[in-house]
Amino acid sequence: MNGYATTLTSWNAGRTRVTMPPRATFTRLNRGATLGRPGDAAQQRRVLKATLDLLALDAPQKPVYLDETAD
Repeated sequence: MNGYATTLTSWNAGRTRVTMPPRATFTRLNRGATLGRPGDAAQQRRVLKATLDLLALDAPQKPVYLDETAD
């Protein structure tokens, strides 16, 4: 699929690093809430924006570790 830029966000950097995605963001959020806490639209926007911003960069990129937590 040449020409299709991809990115992902995950709560599990250990397992995802094995696949070496071309662009990725990692958080310390709970499983099932990868983009943010339920009902926390501001956090969800921050995570989604950081993840989508990676699409503007040439791949491969080093993973981005976001300071987003479940607390």
